[in-house]
Amino acid sequence: MNPFTSRSLAFAAAVLIGFLSLASPSVAQQQPTEANVWIPPRLVIPVRTDLPVQMQSVRIRSEVSGRLAFTELELTFFNPNARVLEGELQFPLLDGQSVASFAMDVNGAMREAVPVDKARGQMVFEEVIRGRIDPALLEVTQGNSFKLRVYPIPASGTKRVVLRINETLSERKGRIAYRMPVEYAETVGTFSLDLSVAGVAVAPRVASQTFGPLPFNRSNNGSRALFTAKDFVGRGVLDVEIAANRNPQVSTQVFDGRMYFHADIPLASVEAPRTIPNLVGLMWDSSGSGAARDHGREFALLDAYFKKMGNGEVRLTRFRDIAEPTERFAIVNGSWRKLRDALVATAYDGATNLGAALPDAEVREVLLFSDGLGNYGDLPFPAIRVPLYAVSAAVKSDPVMLRHLAHRSGGRFIDLNAEVAADGVRKLTFAVTRVDSVEAEGAQQLVMTSPYANDGRISIAGMLTENATTLRASVVHPNGRTSIVEIPLKNGSSSGSLAAALWARMRIAELEGTYDFNRAEVRRLGRAFSLVTRETSLIVLDRIEDYVRYEIVPPTEMRADYQRMLASTAQQRTAERKSHLDNVVRMFTEKTAWWNRDFPKHREVKKEAAISVGADAGNTSERALQERRETRADVRDLAMANGPAATAQSAPQTPAMMAAKSTMAPPAYAPPAPGAALPAETKIASPAANAGTTSASIQLQKWQPDSPYTARLRNAAATDMYRIYLDEKPSYLNSTAFYLDAADLFFDKGLNNLGSRILSNLAEMDLENRHILRILGYRLVQAGQAKAAIPVFKKVLALSPEEPQSYRDLGLAYAANKQTQLAINTLYEVVIRPWHGRFPEIELITLADLNSIVATAKEKLDTSRIDPRLLKNLSLDLRVVLTWDADNTDIDLWVTDPDGEKAFYGHRLTYQGGRMSLDFTGGYGPEEFSLKRAKPGKYKVEAQYFGDRSQSITGATTLQVKLATKFGTPEQQEQIVTMRLKGKQEVVFVGEFEVKEKP
Repeated sequence: MNPFTSRSLAFAAAVLIGFLSLASPSVAQQQPTEANVWIPPRLVIPVRTDLPVQMQSVRIRSEVSGRLAFTELELTFFNPNARVLEGELQFPLLDGQSVASFAMDVNGAMREAVPVDKARGQMVFEEVIRGRIDPALLEVTQGNSFKLRVYPIPASGTKRVVLRINETLSERKGRIAYRMPVEYAETVGTFSLDLSVAGVAVAPRVASQTFGPLPFNRSNNGSRALFTAKDFVGRGVLDVEIAANRNPQVSTQVFDGRMYFHADIPLASVEAPRTIPNLVGLMWDSSGSGAARDHGREFALLDAYFKKMGNGEVRLTRFRDIAEPTERFAIVNGSWRKLRDALVATAYDGATNLGAALPDAEVREVLLFSDGLGNYGDLPFPAIRVPLYAVSAAVKSDPVMLRHLAHRSGGRFIDLNAEVAADGVRKLTFAVTRVDSVEAEGAQQLVMTSPYANDGRISIAGMLTENATTLRASVVHPNGRTSIVEIPLKNGSSSGSLAAALWARMRIAELEGTYDFNRAEVRRLGRAFSLVTRETSLIVLDRIEDYVRYEIVPPTEMRADYQRMLASTAQQRTAERKSHLDNVVRMFTEKTAWWNRDFPKHREVKKEAAISVGADAGNTSERALQERRETRADVRDLAMANGPAATAQSAPQTPAMMAAKSTMAPPAYAPPAPGAALPAETKIASPAANAGTTSASIQLQKWQPDSPYTARLRNAAATDMYRIYLDEKPSYLNSTAFYLDAADLFFDKGLNNLGSRILSNLAEMDLENRHILRILGYRLVQAGQAKAAIPVFKKVLALSPEEPQSYRDLGLAYAANKQTQLAINTLYEVVIRPWHGRFPEIELITLADLNSIVATAKEKLDTSRIDPRLLKNLSLDLRVVLTWDADNTDIDLWVTDPDGEKAFYGHRLTYQGGRMSLDFTGGYGPEEFSLKRAKPGKYKVEAQYFGDRSQSITGATTLQVKLATKFGTPEQQEQIVTMRLKGKQEVVFVGEFEVKEKP
């Protein structure tokens, strides 16, 4: 029997409401009267001009067996627009709910998802999308929050997805409570419900419903209710009460040759009032996400707690990106008005750094109010030597982590969203029976969901090593008395299909309490049991070739073809890896040859002709632009087809490429070919002759956003800026631009701590969005806070290890933080790993960074693992590097020298030796301009937003440009500018170098 729960169907409603929120946000924002029913999702498709995606049909099949429940939810979406869309939906599940599996319609048949390592799943999903092939990906973000990505939702077509969710049901007034939201949208084309309850002699009772009759009829093994409707308009919640079985319930399952068991055991709990200490620590999560907590419930809980305390002292520590100084408040006869006023006045802003939440060392008990979703810093929540009571009043939370913190200290976890207020108060103010340990001679790997009884029952799971044994639970009561509860376990009794998955879920929950030390085991369990975890996702691919290419084991029906094809591709992949380093050495040798050449600097140039070279890049006809688009698309698609080993250097000249090049005005002067003799009148500046004869400075175009809030902040006194920022913030909660612009203004006025706090909000905006995290990391480095940027870039690397920029960004952050050995080790990963063909020449750009660090390091570095053929510092007078945050996006770097000659992707080598790297047309960059010896004059730096091929609708693209003089020498100077591009073909002036002759 496969079971599920009513509350998990909150997810079903959430999916639909999320999509329909495009059309009518008020539907998505409706709140339940009881917090454990509705779970609002966060839709990540900011559709502005398109029609909303519609829900064509909803089909729900639910089975309840004892306290276990299973629901299969089939959703059919209809895209009324004339273009393909990618769907991305973020949704939380409640504590105890879990995704069992999902499937997607592929060519008219449902295909089951298979497990894949989380970071690899992201990479595969995005690469497959570029090939216009159908994938779907389900992954966990943080806590019990999930993200479902589906591609494509066809233009004027449908997409069908099936999700299956498991849950353990709770008890209410002696009966099992099954609650199902039915408000999916204003109208659902077709709605059907099939609800079965197994093993009950008395039919379930419908406590409340808001649509037509739902009678239960007797079935072979219990009761069953059926309901169908066209143009369904549902409101409220279906509430079903089921008679509870008071006996122990044990189920077993053979999975992968092992016998697993799950035991649901009654436990008579005794509770007694406990003494509240008179010195208590209050850890108050004041991050931006803290504003979403239900503070009314939190204050009600504290009110009961302090009345119980009577007289005492509270030491309050607010924490967000950092912890604030501790404040002291007296509690007199249960009154805590001053403390309450201070909490009410809290400004919720910044990221959540759980490692900063260090309570006062003298307190005897700690109350932690937080959602538990740490997203900033790399330190775990500190070990607490006194009882900790963790309280969650947030819809999005990490109950696993909060429960672990509480239980390991001897405290309790209180979920104010899932419990009535009185239960939360009793947990906080009463001592209760606790399971101290469990053991069984014929079993191993025993795990519990909690040492405290839930609804008078505890859950224990494990693996049986003998056919029969006895499970013993040692119980400690509030008065200190101990007792033993014994349950017989027998191989094969009450067999079902959930025991193995329940054990795996419980084991993962146990491991995730100290996640950073158990990531590998979490990953192994996710793979073995096909579970969505913080380390594994579920993916659906269209073609067998895609499963083979990415070495993802497909569904059972495709396994034979997969094994056959995998064997033939393994040898090819090995050969590609072996040839990669040699190819990098070849490219580096070619770049070194460029660096060793002497280029002319003082030849007379006709101004008109020189201008024509640059004009072609920015002022060409629409027809020529279209030809360039086709050319670049041809080259990019060729790289996609050739896979990781493809490089732009080896791409053949396509007809579109030759046609596009023919539209370009020829250079006014061509750089001399390698080895060619130069005209006698040309003066050559050798490195020795030119070295030290010039000096260079950098002038940047300061980014000046024109939003109304920036004018208010710019014109405000420093003492008033933060109040104005907080006043504007509610209007821009989901705007990266708002936080970037505001932080810049605070940094400009020397308010660095507040600037850092504002900037850290980016970590709160979209759980595990690597694009936003990259921007955050770049800005932290730019603000001189490389130490804070390092854990941000570590997270980006964990999310996208298949992208070389992840290693490069982290390596450069290490270098900025003076951790030079770690810097070169990390950067070298970019050099030696084979990458997809859409990352051309990133190895050469990274080698320039690496060799510069080695050459200028003050300490001796270990370079023994670096191929000696690649250790050569190519110092430069001028260097420009462009990066950006959006994938599937093409931005071009332009540098125009004093003669008016423009270096860009179509003119990569200038007369005086300026070198432009290969064109990045698929996202992120970097693109690099290098000039070994610069003639005096001004060098203009610009960036052009050429276009994008993204299937989702994105906002402005953020770019970063790094300008350096005397690169690779001890005299290196560097400046960074960050700005945004909004429209295709937009060109922005970034800054300029001015090179002068030394007197």
